[in-house]
Amino acid sequence: MLKRLSTLSSPMGFVLSALFVNGIAGGFVWPYFPIFLSGAGLSKSQVGLVLGVSNILVFLVRLPLGRWLDHSHGHRFDLPLTAILLAFPALLFVLPHTRSPAALILLVLALGLARLPFLPLGLARLKRQSDLEKKQFSPLLFVGAHHFFLGILGLLAGAIIVSFGTGKTFAVLWLVVLLSMTPLLLPASPENKEDNLPPAPPRLLPNTEEILILLSFFFFHLVNAPLLPFTELYMKTHTHHAGWIPWIAAIAEVVMVITAFSVSRLTSVASARIALVIASGALALRMALYGFSPSAAGILGISVLDGVSSGLFWMASLKWMAERSGKSNTFNQMSGYVDLTVMTAGALGTILFGWVDGRIGFATSSMELLGLNILAPAFLLLAGKRSWAPRRKKDTPVSS
Repeated sequence: MLKRLSTLSSPMGFVLSALFVNGIAGGFVWPYFPIFLSGAGLSKSQVGLVLGVSNILVFLVRLPLGRWLDHSHGHRFDLPLTAILLAFPALLFVLPHTRSPAALILLVLALGLARLPFLPLGLARLKRQSDLEKKQFSPLLFVGAHHFFLGILGLLAGAIIVSFGTGKTFAVLWLVVLLSMTPLLLPASPENKEDNLPPAPPRLLPNTEEILILLSFFFFHLVNAPLLPFTELYMKTHTHHAGWIPWIAAIAEVVMVITAFSVSRLTSVASARIALVIASGALALRMALYGFSPSAAGILGISVLDGVSSGLFWMASLKWMAERSGKSNTFNQMSGYVDLTVMTAGALGTILFGWVDGRIGFATSSMELLGLNILAPAFLLLAGKRSWAPRRKKDTPVSS
């Protein structure tokens, strides 16, 4: 029994638990937020505003929370962190019983924040264990496993919700999450406590070269982020197959993992830059196809392009983070830059698309905003190859 508890409280137990809980959130909960909000009487533009504000709140909390988990609590689990983690299943327990539009909006915003600690926590645990064992840190393993969980749980969500209904599924989902969080709520074993790891580098603002690359990432996600929730809403309002909604994200996630692993061994700096251009091209093709008002089956087919573009983007962005951080122990800092960039883009893109969709419809919006896809490759070209070189030592001072 003690051995099993030790396994659960091991770094891999923490990582798998964090990924599983986040997978449940992405597979079961997030695809239905637009449906819940729309069912409460919100218009498309209001749905976009709520989801956009949720991303803005995440933007404000992500960096300080990530640094707190990385530098103080990546290996220690005390009462404040336990309370933060327990907030997610507690809010899920309330969700099926919420009828007031105002209360539902607050609940969606709160769930967005409550989900936030799990991925940085898993990433911090994996990084710290790699440092302790003097092994090479593999962000690809973490990201690949993350999206594998999202895809598999998304497929299960579709089958379960169709069989038992949305209300019954969400009524017990909080208990599943609570049980799966057991490793996160157990104390770390003594041998995993950190003694002599080097201090983390200080936070630094990105320089000009990094800002140009981040602008390329920004414009990719400005266009990409709002498409999934509004595609799901389109499936609900314009087809007779609302039960297929979880499959949209699930198919995209599975294809994303396949794409990422397919190109992972071939990713040099040059191929990573090409992958970013192809990702923008696949995103543009996806929007063009949405412009033809596809059927439910067509939407599922188009979601393959979502997986291809997202897989190429995340592999290329991981390559940039790894190349740029070099041996300076700043991978988490670079990851924070990218996270904040895509969150900001997601917030603004969701608000913009919701506003346009509410006036001219989903299909026409996709065609009208198609031209924005040129901006990501343009900033990538402007940044040049130098933006992928490791930071110089003067860029990464270490606090004494």
